[in-house]
Amino acid sequence: MKNILNIIWLSAFSLLIINKNSAQYSDVGISLGMATYWGDLNAPSFTTNMTKNSGIAIAAHYRYMFNHRLGLKASLAYGRIKGDDQYSDLSWQKQRNLDFKSHITELGLMGEFYIFGFNTDPGSAMFAPYLTAGIASFWFDPKTTYQGNEVRLQPLGTEGQGMPGRPDKYKTQSFSIPFGAGTKIILTETMNIGLEVVLRRSMTDYIDDISTVYINYDDLNAANGTLAANLGNRMNEYFGQVEPVQLPTGSQRGGAKVDDYYLMTMVSFNFMFTDWKGKRVLGKSNKVTCPTFN
Repeated sequence: MKNILNIIWLSAFSLLIINKNSAQYSDVGISLGMATYWGDLNAPSFTTNMTKNSGIAIAAHYRYMFNHRLGLKASLAYGRIKGDDQYSDLSWQKQRNLDFKSHITELGLMGEFYIFGFNTDPGSAMFAPYLTAGIASFWFDPKTTYQGNEVRLQPLGTEGQGMPGRPDKYKTQSFSIPFGAGTKIILTETMNIGLEVVLRRSMTDYIDDISTVYINYDDLNAANGTLAANLGNRMNEYFGQVEPVQLPTGSQRGGAKVDDYYLMTMVSFNFMFTDWKGKRVLGKSNKVTCPTFN
């Protein structure tokens, strides 16, 4: 699957480069907004999840328009996400008592379809709604705070990764399928503002370091160390006891049937790079020259 996605991404990126010389309209831009996590540690309440599990997100992009309806955007985005069982109103989730935070660094390529067309010429419609979807590669690194220290979770193998008969440790790079919608608000012939909401369906269930089952505390302690065992099962902290809560291996810890998602809600500021005739606009000289007489 990853090899296929690599081929798709590289093919699409090559198309962008090949068509660059014949491009008519293109723009560059920056985006600001928030990234939100959806997975095993999200709160059941939509409002709580949006307010508690979100962090700042920023991005930069280059967009090429094939025509007034179809566009292709290459982007680099960075966001902060988090999740915490304490924000749930479900007793079993509070008792599980797990949490994480992570960065998301994403390299994406997305197609855009403008429902009513996109035109910056004077007299054109001010709003240009669009649908978007594509492919992205992203990097993450879940961490938690334990006894006042920030700890990386992936190297620990909190679900027994690396133990005999258990999977290898998950990779902190994966792919996602972004899809969503947005609209452009055309301010001038050379500048517009974009509003975009794009959900990413990731191809990993470990953005939050939780997916499958508990490993018995003593077994995990012996195989992967005390820190892995302490962070693999944190119920004792919830109950205020020193001794670990002993659960049999195979007790449900997460939901492995559904991979994690993350959402980016962004406001972008877009500046025309070339106009519809392929003439460079951004950075061109506006220097006034004095007339000459023969």
